[in-house]
Amino acid sequence: MCLNGAFIAEVRRGCVSEQECSQWIDGGGKILMPGLVNGHCHGDMTLARGLGDDMTLLEQIETFRSHNWFYDFINDDDRYYARQLVYCEALLSGTTFICENMYWGLGNRSIQAMQETGIKGALVEDIRRDFSNSDSLLPDQALHDFSANCRQAGYVPVIGLPAEEDFETERLRVIFEKLRGIDALQTMHLAENEWRREIVLKKFGLTSIEYLAKNGFLGDRLIGSHVVLATGNEIRLMKEANVKIANTPLCEMKIADGIAPITEMVKQGLTVGLGTDGALWNNSNDIFREMKGMSLLQTIHNGIRSISKNDILDMATTGGAAVFGKETEFGMIREGMRADMILIDPEQPHLQPLLTGKHENVTSAIVYNATGSDVTDVFVDGRQLVKNRILTGVDVPALMKIVRQAAEKIADKL
Repeated sequence: MCLNGAFIAEVRRGCVSEQECSQWIDGGGKILMPGLVNGHCHGDMTLARGLGDDMTLLEQIETFRSHNWFYDFINDDDRYYARQLVYCEALLSGTTFICENMYWGLGNRSIQAMQETGIKGALVEDIRRDFSNSDSLLPDQALHDFSANCRQAGYVPVIGLPAEEDFETERLRVIFEKLRGIDALQTMHLAENEWRREIVLKKFGLTSIEYLAKNGFLGDRLIGSHVVLATGNEIRLMKEANVKIANTPLCEMKIADGIAPITEMVKQGLTVGLGTDGALWNNSNDIFREMKGMSLLQTIHNGIRSISKNDILDMATTGGAAVFGKETEFGMIREGMRADMILIDPEQPHLQPLLTGKHENVTSAIVYNATGSDVTDVFVDGRQLVKNRILTGVDVPALMKIVRQAAEKIADKL
């Protein structure tokens, strides 16, 4: 394979000689594949890794509400470096694109946090000034500026919408009318769990998805996060509106939210990507683990052969790119695509025997055997950000020390 700057210029069988290249990288014996896409993560919550163990989401809300989810104990620098630590973790485990669902905005520092690590991504700015007040909305100019700044820096702008318990028809009409003029995608924690479902049913006599569809709020710019509870008809409604899905299977198991009907979504042709959620709800940010978790969870719930290895791999690559409208830019090793790619070292007992040809088991090894620690090299737009398992350009030990000190502040307060 040959690169031309940020793009894949040529893919061919056989070897490329050193004489043909200005820079030659020996990937012999390694697995080359597209970089992974993490479609849903809360980097701020890296500071609280492990503090939500053995708790449901509702229990966490009740426990952490008094200090606004640790916000009273930390400052913007703490959150800035927490996000950067997530991006380092992501890159070192083969993720080249991550969606940052901010708890609180950091202005242009949100962009800077990604830029300094080199990762690609989407940035989610909540439409509310404070997510505890769903009627205090950001001014139109602030949303326009956010979108323009993201796009200028090469990131995907996304606007975060209210949680299901905050659904009010007039409130949402104001919000969606406001969004008509904003060049950005939208995201919402949707059909997430039983207690939120019951709130909407009691209020409107409809599920969240039915309610949004009835009022014309479903659309092709909307990314539904989680979508654990959806019937076949609700999946049809989302498909008709071209809603995209970012599912986080390990998080949903850990906090006991439930099992999303992913096999039915795939069957009906929805675009589905994978995410990890934040460290408070999942603890790690390894998309390889999400692939295996997704496969096993769907299989035990829906039966053997209910979902294929290829479907799972697509969610982590092409599907993840498509969630953000980037399927023509990255997610595949193909001429003309962005050179976002990773190398995996298969010369390890847990990845052997590795077979190619008629009895190929490489896809199986990626989905069921590999973890982020097997990634040796990572390229984003053709730039090698991870070389022999070392992240270049970031002092990771220093970053870990800063975040550890911030986490200790939270622990002391709790």
